[in-house]
Amino acid sequence: MNDNDQFDPLSPDVLQSPWAAYAALRREHPVMRLDGERIGRPGEDVYCVSRYEDVRTVLLDPATFSSRAAIPAARPSPELRARLREVIAEGWPEVSTMLTEDPPSHTRYRSLVSKAFTPRRLSAVEPEVRAICVELAKAFDGAPVVDFMAGYAVPIPVRTVAVVLEVPDSRQADFKRWADYSVSAIGRSISDDERVIAQRAIVEQQHYFAHEIEKRRALPRDDFLSDLLNARLTQHDEVSGEPLTMPEMLSIIRQIQVAGSETTASLLTELMVLLADHPDRWEAIKADRSRIPLVVEEALRLSSPNQGLFRVATGDTSIGGVAIPVGSTVWVMFGSANRDEDVFTDSDRFDPDRRDQLGHLAFGKGPHYCLGAALARMEARIGLDVLADHVDTIGIEPGQGLTYAPSYVLRGLESLQVSFTYR
Repeated sequence: MNDNDQFDPLSPDVLQSPWAAYAALRREHPVMRLDGERIGRPGEDVYCVSRYEDVRTVLLDPATFSSRAAIPAARPSPELRARLREVIAEGWPEVSTMLTEDPPSHTRYRSLVSKAFTPRRLSAVEPEVRAICVELAKAFDGAPVVDFMAGYAVPIPVRTVAVVLEVPDSRQADFKRWADYSVSAIGRSISDDERVIAQRAIVEQQHYFAHEIEKRRALPRDDFLSDLLNARLTQHDEVSGEPLTMPEMLSIIRQIQVAGSETTASLLTELMVLLADHPDRWEAIKADRSRIPLVVEEALRLSSPNQGLFRVATGDTSIGGVAIPVGSTVWVMFGSANRDEDVFTDSDRFDPDRRDQLGHLAFGKGPHYCLGAALARMEARIGLDVLADHVDTIGIEPGQGLTYAPSYVLRGLESLQVSFTYR
């Protein structure tokens, strides 16, 4: 299929509101070849997969559609690659563990990381998440206008993941900065100098956590870093006795940090926009807190903070009748799939009572289903519950431009001023 010249993922109009473009893709070019140059991947053929069933098929078939080398950032030029190597040499090499790995290696890493998200560990974290939300809500209680992003949406997930990784309050500003730099090149165009600065921040983070891991080696604790240090990889269901290397541990920590902060902040912010636009739904939440999970799931479907990820075809194959040559990049578009009118009735409407909402793909599907999904849901649920204790009405402060970050992968508002009245 030929390129669709009408679809430019990095155009300002599409970045701000991609839904009409997605609908056109589903209708006219459900599997569309895109010149990779448009999204910073020169020399690649990128096949955009926009329909729900096709996206689901790709996600459930890692043998045909590999996550290996499916990097969500633009490919660096040879000159930039050389500059980045110099910075990386000051830390530890970046290795493939979960996001860009396939079964069975991916399965072994995932089984280790899942220890951070067991029901026992999540239950232990939940009171701390509630305490964080209460502290933040009390800080703006009574203020007529609130910087919701800076005052609530961002600190909740950043501080929660910091709790999981035992980062002290004194380093949380650094923790947030490291997370920001880790995602700065995902789905967006930034300069070579910015890429180098981001890599320096990643190396700084590596040194911090390498030091923390060595402290656990000397004095283990009942925490996730000690679990990583003491974990042993398995092969064919047998313990191999091989511990994780330092680069592997640092890679896992970084993925947990990034996956657990940016997207959850975007979800919380989108919830405010949706509830301000649908005050009857906010009234229903205040009257019956059991409705909160339904609202969260519908916000996940509609907003899809992660708009999609990449796969690489391991052989000649096809999707939806379109031939996909071996080595091609496949962009599985969660944001489009979650608004597929053939799957979700009246798909652009915010309807927490819809029967089909739990089929959404906001957290992916299959082997790479988001490990932190339960944590993100918990943060959003508690975040709304605490707000319902304090806030009577929600409004979007007039006059502000609701501007989304210039990334076609990670979709989220750059800022949000909210007007509250209080209970």
